[in-house]
Amino acid sequence: MDTNMTFRMDSDVKAKMAEICAGIGMSQSTAFNIFANAFVRVKGMPFPVTLKKDEEKISRAQMLSDADSILDDFAADYKRMAE
Repeated sequence: MDTNMTFRMDSDVKAKMAEICAGIGMSQSTAFNIFANAFVRVKGMPFPVTLKKDEEKISRAQMLSDADSILDDFAADYKRMAE
């Protein structure tokens, strides 16, 4: 059963998110559903929420690798659901 959720967010963040989602061919709703499914699967944030010093920033390559891994997990989940 589908349901609606309403929440507030910064309008600049929303606009940037819409642009990024359009660039990768997904809706904002799909992006939020991916996050929600990951949140449920790991029973919390699907990424580390920490305070890091500037010198400890994650590299772009690591972020892309992490994103690929998350998308692979979702693809497998959706494939199982479709069966």
